Amino acid sequence: MGDAKTLKKGSGNHMTKTDDKAVEFVRKAFTSLWPVHLSSFNKLLIQLRTAFDGDFDLMLVLAVIGERTRPESWQPEPKTYRQLTRRSGDQHLQVAINIQSVAEYSGIPRETVRRKVRALQEKGWVERDGEGLLTISSSAAADLEQSTMHSIRYLAAISSAIQAINRDKSA
Repeated sequence: MGDAKTLKKGSGNHMTKTDDKAVEFVRKAFTSLWPVHLSSFNKLLIQLRTAFDGDFDLMLVLAVIGERTRPESWQPEPKTYRQLTRRSGDQHLQVAINIQSVAEYSGIPRETVRRKVRALQEKGWVERDGEGLLTISSSAAADLEQSTMHSIRYLAAISSAIQAINRDKSA
């Protein structure tokens, strides 16, 4: 795929400009991909709704913190969550961000983000240092393992559908 560029849209919402060939592929294969996406995505959203007690803003705040604190030196195949987030000596690899940054990126009001961060801290999923900088805690991965598996199943369903389309094109 080509380079991805982050584009701002509206007040704090972000979209990723993807490779034109990938967009064209999905557009042409939409009628085959849509049913797989819709079914798998619904299952994923239902599970995430349960995991986050119906609070999609809570889920979104955690997801934004996770995405925005991912290190630039991201390793595509970490062996464990701990190896991804920690160096030897327990030093964070994440690039910490603050509540304002989460609010600006997500478009969620700052006070709502503050309340959601407090709830995430109470669950033990987010850590906040003395300067107010946020990172994902290692317990979040263990507590949300089932949600991660549902995400993997969603991605696998989409991947399988794309592979089937490519096989049909080659035949």
